[in-house]
Amino acid sequence: MGKTVLDDAYLESLYRIAFERITSHFPNEKKVIVEIGAGKGVSRGFLPTAILTDIAFDPSLDINCSSHELPLKSASVDAIALKDTLHHLPDVEKFLHEAHRVLRIGGSIVIFDPYWGIAAKLVYRFIHQEKFDSRAETWRFASSSPWDSNQALSYLLLRRDREKFENQFSKFSIKEHEVLIGPSFLLSGGVSRRTMISARFLNRLLNWEMRQSSWFNSLRFFHIFSLTKLSE
Repeated sequence: MGKTVLDDAYLESLYRIAFERITSHFPNEKKVIVEIGAGKGVSRGFLPTAILTDIAFDPSLDINCSSHELPLKSASVDAIALKDTLHHLPDVEKFLHEAHRVLRIGGSIVIFDPYWGIAAKLVYRFIHQEKFDSRAETWRFASSSPWDSNQALSYLLLRRDREKFENQFSKFSIKEHEVLIGPSFLLSGGVSRRTMISARFLNRLLNWEMRQSSWFNSLRFFHIFSLTKLSE
């Protein structure tokens, strides 16, 4: 069996924190959970009962499908999780319409995605390999690969175009929950690059970061927000 990101002690801690925080924002009723963009299924240990989906095939997944064509019954899902996935969706509007269809009233989409604080914007724009385009004219982008993205997507939805977002998806209640994970992520090299800094040091730094209050948000790299279905 090949190595996964969870074989790295720091990344295992980061994923554990991310999924613990995601699930803490699920609705109380959560019998049917779906993850969008589950990749190679590394979330199985954190979401053991979830239906794992991705547009790219992997034998660890339950369903291979597009995010805007989910082979699920209408009003059959309690919670949808997206970890580092939203910014890879080339047509977020189609996804949200499809998510609204499959969710029960009171069900939620909980999203963990790149933040737009001072440190994050600098890193995502000038160092990270994925694009951060806060001036994009629309929420859509051309895509020929599941890895194509715009890491500024949640900024466009929640800040620049917030009024339009709320009006267009008024059948959802939009709530911003928390900003988390600081410079330890940058020092680690992230998922695609590894550094020589020890996981023991990075985990100590990560634990310290998680104890800091909102004063530290400008140095954080990710945030969590949710959309809860209010009506059909």
